[in-house]
Amino acid sequence: MRPRYVVLLPITHTPPSGDTVGIEIPPKVKAAIGLDDAPSWVIVSEHNVDEWPSGGVSLVPGKAGVFAYGFIPPGLFTRIKAEFVTLARQKKSAAVRR
Repeated sequence: MRPRYVVLLPITHTPPSGDTVGIEIPPKVKAAIGLDDAPSWVIVSEHNVDEWPSGGVSLVPGKAGVFAYGFIPPGLFTRIKAEFVTLARQKKSAAVRR
């Protein structure tokens, strides 16, 4: 069986600064996927590449065997993906292979 690899983008409460590029997650989306109500950003200027299933991905608290918090709206996903791909092609998104 061949390993499957995934790209993981960090989510943080720390606003992006300097060369860090992030896209803020709207409050309605955060509520829908079960995140807290503090402002959060998806960082697109850094990412991890990992084998799936990954030891670096945490289970959803209280949901045995569940890794997905929920789906984000297609428009937000497209925006995050486009910005990440643009930065990756420009070699401005730092990759870490775990």
